[in-house]
Amino acid sequence: MIRPTDTARSPRTSTLPRTSARPPADTGYRSTRSELPRMGQLAVDITNQGQIIDLRRTPDAHARLPHGRADGRYRCLACGHRLILQRPSSTNSRFTPRFRHHTPASGADRCPAPAQHRADIQADLTTMLALHDQLLRVVPQTALSLRIDPDLTGQRWEIPPALIVRRGEQIVVLERPRRLLTPETVAHRITTTRTEHGTKAAHWWVFDRDDPLHCDPAGTINVRPYDQTITHTKVRPTPAQRQLATAGATVCWLAGDTLLIPYGGHQRTYTTHPGEDWSGDMASWKRDWTISHPRPADGATWWGLVPQPLLALGKRPDFRPATAHTTMSALQRAEQGRERHRRRRAREHAQLSIQATAEQLPIPVDAVAISESTEVPARPASLPHATATVSSLPSLPARRPRQRPSAPARRRGFLWAAFLPRRWRL
Repeated sequence: MIRPTDTARSPRTSTLPRTSARPPADTGYRSTRSELPRMGQLAVDITNQGQIIDLRRTPDAHARLPHGRADGRYRCLACGHRLILQRPSSTNSRFTPRFRHHTPASGADRCPAPAQHRADIQADLTTMLALHDQLLRVVPQTALSLRIDPDLTGQRWEIPPALIVRRGEQIVVLERPRRLLTPETVAHRITTTRTEHGTKAAHWWVFDRDDPLHCDPAGTINVRPYDQTITHTKVRPTPAQRQLATAGATVCWLAGDTLLIPYGGHQRTYTTHPGEDWSGDMASWKRDWTISHPRPADGATWWGLVPQPLLALGKRPDFRPATAHTTMSALQRAEQGRERHRRRRAREHAQLSIQATAEQLPIPVDAVAISESTEVPARPASLPHATATVSSLPSLPARRPRQRPSAPARRRGFLWAAFLPRRWRL
């Protein structure tokens, strides 16, 4: 008997695909929504050179910074309007600190920027904050901050905010573009960075290896920097990347936790030195390539990429990719050794060609005439004193030459005619 509080339900078959249950919190699961930066936790600090305040990554920011309107100190990244910093009234409060728009309407907190504009800014900040978290694990003793030109707040920017790395007196400015760069944008950003941080600051441009706008693969190349063959990826640089390398900036690609540092590859053909022969089988050995580093030269046909762990940057105080630069120096030494080897083979090939030509030289015509003149003359058919002696001798009849019996007669066997008298023989 079924009690009224119980329900008898038959199992249902659903046509919808079954979704897996969400894993427990201790498995490290994070939804995509929680990883995106929330606009209410971000603001631009106008009085601090355009530094971006992230309340989620700096939990003590609301205690250090003045709350409220703060004389228009905080601005919205999307619309550029003034923000109000709200913080909990007591330490026991569960109120989450956040920024809200300063609007006349009581309690209203709406950003007037278009939805697509807010989505672009959120995507840019997601990319930069991911790089921020990676470097924070690599160099934990370094001060990291996102900064943007205060005049660009509320506008559509071509390049996301720069990540500033301060390590002692060393300043590194990291850019991570997501959109196609123009020469004017690159030149303006380089000038602004030098004006704000000085010419001694290192300027890095980190591109995504999987971004087709900034990574055009051009195959691979096998190199032997340490007497061991390794494969490097080649890329065709964009005009903006060539412009950056020419201006002295460090261009690289990021693939997970690995940096790809480029060097220049230049096609070349050896000039023929005296005593060398590049013909025949040596013709293909005359074509080679040369390297330009630590920054690729402007005339490079392609760029080769040297992988280096991102963790290696934290082992040096100057934030310099020393591991990749050491590999490039080894490639240059290998290139010089390769040229010496090929030129030695070209000289050996020239010597072999000379020897083969000497063995096959024809005898000159003058030498043939000289050899014919030195031959012993033939004996004359008749001499004067022989003619006189022969004429005094009596003439003898010419002897008939003896003829050998024919082959059948020599092979003839027993004959009965030999037993007959001579007169009966025919």
